[in-house]
Amino acid sequence: MEPRVERHVLLRLIKALFDEEELSTVAEIISADSVLTAKILNFVNSAYTNLRRTIHSIEDAVAYLGYQKLKEIAFAILLSSLLVEKPIEEIKKFLEFAYLMKLTARKFSPRLQGEAFLVGVLLPVYRQEGDALLEKLKEIGVSEEVIRGLKESGSPLGRVKEFVERLAPVCPKLVSGELKELPSGISGFKKELLIRLCLDASVEAERVVKLL
Repeated sequence: MEPRVERHVLLRLIKALFDEEELSTVAEIISADSVLTAKILNFVNSAYTNLRRTIHSIEDAVAYLGYQKLKEIAFAILLSSLLVEKPIEEIKKFLEFAYLMKLTARKFSPRLQGEAFLVGVLLPVYRQEGDALLEKLKEIGVSEEVIRGLKESGSPLGRVKEFVERLAPVCPKLVSGELKELPSGISGFKKELLIRLCLDASVEAERVVKLL
């Protein structure tokens, strides 16, 4: 069996990121788990970042990636550990949904794009665990915007979620050109914009899923 990141280290990392602890502290937490350290270094040195030099230290990797990208990575790893019975292709679909959330929010509500990603990546876990998950999220410092986005369809992130729930299932046909008529709920948007959202989300998900 492939070695996995220790859950307690991952949760400690997430808490530190939400508390915006010193990056040196974040690096120290990551260094406590060799599997997590390897994943972060592999990611920062991948084609995704297109660096001209190789980063060897976790301190430099953390400084380069910053809080938001580290949150995305940490929650993606957490998602795969909580849904361990799911095949990797299904995990990728969940990540595509999360990045669709982020990219949609970036377009229409930029200040919420980080929280939008979290709503997207946590949604399958919330559907599995219900309100018990919300209590855990509050303990590690996840914002009220995220909590409301998961629970309330009328909240700002709840509305983004409803839009993405209509868009995500039609992305393959939209990108291939098979979809001639947009379904209700997304028909007021230009196809070019929707196709770009779908393509960018797929690329982002593919980059991160290689960590898992």
